[in-house]
Amino acid sequence: MRDADRQIDYVHKVRDDTRQYIQGLLQDNQRLQILVSDLEAQNARLKRHFENQIAILQEEMRLQKGDESKPQEQLSRIEAKNRRFLEQYQEVERENSNLANLYVASYRLHGTLDPEQVLAVIQEIIINQIGSEEFAIFELRSESGPLTLTASLGIDPQHYRTIQLDEGHMGRAALEGEMYACDHDDAGPKLTDEAPLTACIPLKMDGRVTGAIAIFRLLPQKPQLEELDRELFELLATHAATALYCTRLKNAVTAGQGVLTQ
Repeated sequence: MRDADRQIDYVHKVRDDTRQYIQGLLQDNQRLQILVSDLEAQNARLKRHFENQIAILQEEMRLQKGDESKPQEQLSRIEAKNRRFLEQYQEVERENSNLANLYVASYRLHGTLDPEQVLAVIQEIIINQIGSEEFAIFELRSESGPLTLTASLGIDPQHYRTIQLDEGHMGRAALEGEMYACDHDDAGPKLTDEAPLTACIPLKMDGRVTGAIAIFRLLPQKPQLEELDRELFELLATHAATALYCTRLKNAVTAGQGVLTQ
C-alpha cells in the first residue's frame, strides 16, 4: 500500500506541479500580452509624437521658406521699380539733351547774318546732330522754281544744280510744302540719278517755300531716323529759312546802300 500511496502522491504532485507550471505560463503570457499592449500603445504614442513633430517641422520649414521668399520678392519688386525709375530718368535726360540741342541749333542759326556762316551752321547740324554727310541745300528764288543748289556735301553737285518742282521727291516736297522722310527704299517718283533719299525738308517763310534741304544717306552707325531728327527737321524748316532770308535781306540792303553811296 505504501507503494500505491507513494504513486498516488507522485501523480498528485506531478499534476499540481503541471497545474502550477501551466498557471505560471498563463500568467507570464498574460504579462507578456499586457507588456506587448503597453509597448504597442507606447509605440503608437511615439509614432503620433514623431508625426506631430515632423508636421511641426514641415510647417516651420514652409513658413521659413515663405519668410525667405518674401524678402526675395520684395527685392525683386524694388529692383523692378529701380529699373523703371532709371528708364524714366534716362528718358528725361534724353528729352533734356534733345531740348538743349534744339535750343543750341536755333541760337546758332540766328547768331549771324553772314550767309556763309549760316550755311556752315546748317551743315554742322546735319552732320553732327542728324548724322549725314550726304546732303544738299537749295534755294527757291521764284514760286515757279526751280530749286537752285546753294551748298552740298558728299554728292555730285552736277546732278543737283537745279531741281524742277515736279521732279522727284525733292521737287514734289518743295512744290507741296510737305516734308518727305523715309527710312527705307521708296517706290515713289525720284530722279534718274538721285541718290537714296532719306528726307527732304522744305524751308518755309510765312508759309511760303523759300528753299529745301535734301538729306541722302545717313552715317553707317545710324540705321534710321529718330524722333529728335524729325524735331530738327521742323526747326530747320522754319529757323533755317528765316536765317537764310535775313542774310539775303542784309545783302540786299548792303547792296542798296552801296548803290546809293555810288
